[in-house]
Amino acid sequence: MQKLSINSESNVRCSVGGCKLQKRESCPCVASKIAFTSLPSGLTMNNNNNSKVLQCTACHCHDETDKAVNRISNKNTSPEIVNDDNGQKRTTESFLSAEKQKMVHDLCQQLLLTDEQNKELSRKILHEIKNGLAKETHKKADVKCFITYVQDLPNGKERGKFLALDLGGTNFRILLIHLKEEHDFQMESRIYPIPEHIMIGSGKQLFDHIAECLSNFITEHKVKNERLPLGFTFSFPLKQLGLTKGLLVTWTKGFNCDGVVNEDVVQLLKDAIARRGDVKIDVCAILNDTTGTLMSCAWKNPTCKIGLIVGTGSNACYVEQVKEAEMFDGDTHGKPHVLINTEWGAFGNNGALNFIRTKFDEEIDRHSINSGEQIFEKMISGMYMGELVRLIMVEMVRAGVLFKGQSSDVLMTRGQFFTKYVSEIEADEPDTYSNCLMVLEELGLTEITDEDCANVRYICECVSQRAAHLVSCGIATLINKMNEPHVTVGVDGSVYRFHPKFHNLMVEKITQLLNPGLSFELMLSEDGSGRGAALVAAVASRDDNVIHKK
Repeated sequence: MQKLSINSESNVRCSVGGCKLQKRESCPCVASKIAFTSLPSGLTMNNNNNSKVLQCTACHCHDETDKAVNRISNKNTSPEIVNDDNGQKRTTESFLSAEKQKMVHDLCQQLLLTDEQNKELSRKILHEIKNGLAKETHKKADVKCFITYVQDLPNGKERGKFLALDLGGTNFRILLIHLKEEHDFQMESRIYPIPEHIMIGSGKQLFDHIAECLSNFITEHKVKNERLPLGFTFSFPLKQLGLTKGLLVTWTKGFNCDGVVNEDVVQLLKDAIARRGDVKIDVCAILNDTTGTLMSCAWKNPTCKIGLIVGTGSNACYVEQVKEAEMFDGDTHGKPHVLINTEWGAFGNNGALNFIRTKFDEEIDRHSINSGEQIFEKMISGMYMGELVRLIMVEMVRAGVLFKGQSSDVLMTRGQFFTKYVSEIEADEPDTYSNCLMVLEELGLTEITDEDCANVRYICECVSQRAAHLVSCGIATLINKMNEPHVTVGVDGSVYRFHPKFHNLMVEKITQLLNPGLSFELMLSEDGSGRGAALVAAVASRDDNVIHKK
């Protein structure tokens, strides 16, 4: 609903942007001339010391303003016919429904990126990647483009038993993978929780907990007497100094363990294992989940040269020429390529994304635990998509557009519109709202119409589309930079995996942004952070790589 300020003067102008009454000398609405003792249906009034604010559902929209308010005031509920701005006759109900839809669409317009904005975004991403790769600009770069020191992809000849440790959230996994013949493997795994007091305790507590679980796992699976290679997936920003040495840059995802930032996490793990004295493990490599995703897909598809995560967080890695990776420190063994971990979630920390950020993005950042950081990630990932939808819904409720202006305690609580709701709502078939109704009822909302459901779904679609397009700009930029005829992108993460439209949105946008002559495909990763870690350990243990190390 729109607002007209009513004071003692009969001549007032509507202050609502785009309202025709702004152009008039006086407001012809009868509401400006009538004092209501009780408000009719469709009107609400708030009082302050100097004026009354009347919310009128129709009088700002067309010329027949007197009739509009008379209609709202009339107790006769039969539908009235009005003329819209195009001179078409419509019922009052359909007219007001269209107005509400227009308000939702107008508010969400800022989420829909134009072709020019997408091109500008791609230019900025490439600029930031080059800054991260270059020695001169790396220190100040937001997109760090860390060297992973992984220079070989799987060739299908890897054999044997390998362990993988996957740490990247409130749980961690340990896996035992037996690589047999080509593309044949056996895998056993177990998930271990990380109590909250350990997540925010000391680094020693964290790694002692992991070492204890490792000991229990290898005992349970009867490999305690075997010395097995281990790949360590550590899904936090990491500055790698070698294949088995990496410094934590900063904690994310709710972790805040003392004594770990700027420390070598491989050494911390080794120290914890040594304190126990009952675990025989060779840590062959440390990597993040993005690298693991690439390796897992490359094991099946040799054209996979990019790994992408779109889940709780977002990141990408890709195969770069060593000569472009100026931060590579050490012996390249004559190999021409190396995997680069972009850590692109931090893109925009320097303000590069301000040209497309909204007030909702700013509010999410302001209330996050790492305000001013991971700006790109906050516009994409599953940790924030639901909250973005919630903030837009709240604004529309307060404007009287959704749920007859009635909210609920759950909807008004930060973080209570989960990203899974976005996927569920968009999974409804066209013109059906069964999932949407269940979600809204779960939020404690009662005044729900099909029109509300359609508007909520549109909000979700706009948030999802923007996220998919932002990711697509990044992927297209990497493919264009690599300039290989065909590249497979290995993808993992809950948003990509479970959102019903994310894959198609990405395919459409990447296709639009690619340079002529280049092609791509998106490949869903199968357990990149687990199997991928074991594959990195397997590749590092391959005879050809062991010879190079000697």
